[in-house]
Parts: sequence; structure tokens; C-alpha cells
Amino acid sequence: MILRLKLAWNSTFIVALILSLSFLGTYLMFKQHITTSFYKRLQTSALTAAFFHLEKDELNAQKYEVIEKKYQEIHRESIRFFDKENRMVFEFDTLHYKIDPSILNRIRENKTFHFTKHERQFAGIFYQDNEGDYVVLASDVDKDGIKQLSMLKLYFVIFLVIGLVLSFLLTLLLAKKTFRPFAMLIQNVSTISANNLHERLIINSAEKDELSELTQAFNHFLERLEKGVKSQHNFLKHASHELKTPLASIIGHLEVTLSRPRENTEYREKMQALYTDALHIKSILEGLLVLSGLESSHNTPFSSFRLDELLWDILEKISMNNPDAIMQLNLQDIENKPELLEIYANRDLLMIAIGNLIDNALKFSHNQPIDISLNEHEGRLCIAIADQGIGIEESELNNIFNLFYRSAKNMAIPGHGIGLHLSKQIFDLHRIEMEVHSSVGKGTYINLLFPEISSPPKN
Repeated sequence: MILRLKLAWNSTFIVALILSLSFLGTYLMFKQHITTSFYKRLQTSALTAAFFHLEKDELNAQKYEVIEKKYQEIHRESIRFFDKENRMVFEFDTLHYKIDPSILNRIRENKTFHFTKHERQFAGIFYQDNEGDYVVLASDVDKDGIKQLSMLKLYFVIFLVIGLVLSFLLTLLLAKKTFRPFAMLIQNVSTISANNLHERLIINSAEKDELSELTQAFNHFLERLEKGVKSQHNFLKHASHELKTPLASIIGHLEVTLSRPRENTEYREKMQALYTDALHIKSILEGLLVLSGLESSHNTPFSSFRLDELLWDILEKISMNNPDAIMQLNLQDIENKPELLEIYANRDLLMIAIGNLIDNALKFSHNQPIDISLNEHEGRLCIAIADQGIGIEESELNNIFNLFYRSAKNMAIPGHGIGLHLSKQIFDLHRIEMEVHSSVGKGTYINLLFPEISSPPKN
């Protein structure tokens, strides 16, 4: 069952329940009103009959004429008089019914009483006269009231059916109009595939309703999905691009090695070459995996830590892999401001990013001393990394952070062009500004300026 038809049925059921309760309440109230009015009429008839038969000798002619006229209007009611011995002394009907003495006694006690017996309504009064005390009982069948109730019931049934039919048709029409934007939304969504994830659904800015919120949420989902798919696509493209050379080298070494028997020394040389290529592949994959995680992640965990402690850990790790490296860490400019050293960031990512810059400085300065200093600039924490390497030409400064970029004159230096690009992505994630100044033959100076308030970025 489609949603709009289900909505129409549910709405019709609610309308049926409301109308049924309203009609039933109205019917019961009207029935009570008719019954009460009829009892009052019977009681009036009983009182008129008592005046007519018992007060003739006590009323003047004019008043008795009025009573007589009212009595003559009684044409269907059954009138009976009972004395104190419960004997019927007067009967104005030809009906055959008996009244229980307990009812007559109850009328005497309460002065008035009404009841129903076999669909016939009775109203009795206790009338005291100088000739004796009597119970006057009037009864009749309210045929007009029964007819009115039957007609009212028929009208209610007819209007209930008409109301339910109209409710169903109008609700179905309204649901169709209401769900038309959803149908258009579904049609637009069905056109989006892996080839056009960049497209977005149109949001009706004029109306801020649940549909616009749903459309906006779906657009956010498409944005995250596009980033995830793009990240996977880039990973596969970059991996296939960068792994071709080391894999080809490994295959070439294996083919040469297996072409004929060799001495152990030659095997060791080939194995060393294979080991170098394997490390190169491992480095490429690790960089691509981290880069892929940055592109697709929206909930990078952040924590508080001291930046100087992170730098000592980075330098210790680099020294273990490169014992000949000379690195000097200068904290004099900020040693009296420890509050600036406390930052809020992702420690592992910053270790990778800053470690890549220092590794790069060592690699292109041929293990010349690297100066790393912490200082303050307009209330913000800064890291300066300076080397005495070969430097970077001005025309290449804008390209060094591109993925897989390698300068033609530095192709002989080991590397795969991922480190600086990855560092730039991590710094952008942390809102860390980076400036690079370089002179050919003199070295490179990199300045990292941390945000004034060290807080996690908004994803």
C-alpha cells in the first residue's frame, strides 16, 4: 500500500471515529430530551385529569372551562385513578395492563414518579383531595418521538457515509498534492549514480519544512559519500601510479636473479635491492592510507598535549632512523610562556606532518644541521624549521605541496612526493598556517603559525 493511500485510510478511520462519537452523543442527548419531555407531558395530562374529575365542584365555571378544554386535548393517553387501597376507581382507556402496588406506593412516597413498561411510558402523581387521596397515572407510547429518533438515526448514518467518502477522497487528493514534492525528490535521487555524485538536490529556500530538511540532510550525505568515493578512487589511482616503478624494479631484479645461478654475494646484493624497493612500497602505502583517511574522515579525534613534548618525540624517532642527523631545538623564546605550548590537536597526525618537514629538510640538506625553534608571534605559537640545504627555486615553491610532485633536478634523491602534500593536508585540518621561504644554495625556512585559540576544527 502506497503511503498516500495509507494516509487516506488512516485519516478516514479517524474521521469515522470522531463523527461516530459526535453523532452517538447527539443521538443519546436528543433521545434523553425527548423522553424527559414526554414524561413531563404525561405528568401534565395526569394533573389535568385530576383537576377535571376531582375539582369540578370547587372551581368556578371559567376556570373549569379551561381545565375541560385541556382535558379534551388528551386523546391518546391512558388515565387511571387509584385510591388509597390501590383499587382502580377510574379508567380512561381500553388497555389491558396491570400496575404493581409497589409502584403506586412509590408514587405516594415521592409525590411523582415515571417509568417504562413494555415500551410504554408512565407518569404518576399523588393528588390529595377533600374526597380522598388518589394516585393518578397517565401513560402512552411516544410514537412521534420514536419516529423522530428513527429519522435522526437514518440521517446520521447517511451523513456518516457521505462524510467518510468525502474525507477519503479529499484526503487522497490532499495526500497526492502533499507527496508530489516527495515523488519529484525520489525521481531526482534515482538519477544520481557513482558517475554524478557531485550533483545535489535542489532545496526550496522559500519553505523551511521537513522536506527541505530531508533534502539538506541527503545533500550532506551525498557530500560525505562523494568524498569517500573520491578518496577511494584517488587511493587506487595514486597507488597504481606510484607502485608501478618499485614493482617493476622488484620484478626486474627477480628476473635477473633467476636467470642463472649466482654467488651468495650477488644474491645478497639483489636481496638488498628488493628490500629497498619493499620499504619504498611500504612508505608509499602508509602515506596514501593516511591521506585517504584524512579525505574521508569527519570525526578526527583531538586531545590536549604539549607541543614541545611532541617535538622531542619526533626528534628521538628521527635520530633512531638517522643517527647522523644534527637537529637543534631552541625553546628560549617561549620557555617563560608554557601556556602557549598547550595545544588541542590530533597528536599522531601532527607527528607525521612535522616529522615529514624535518625529514625533508635533512634529506635535501645532506644531513647539515637543522634548526628548530619555538617562538611567539602576536600571541600565537610558531614553529620555525630552517635548513642549509640546496634550496628550492621560486618557480617550484607553489608546486612542492602537490601530490607526487618531484623536481626534475632532485629525481636522484629518494622520495615519492607524498610527504609534503600529506603535511599540508594535516596543517589545513588543524588551521595551521604555513609559510615557506627558500633560496637556491642557501637553504629553506618553513614557519608554522598555530591558530590563536587551539581548538578542533569544524567538520
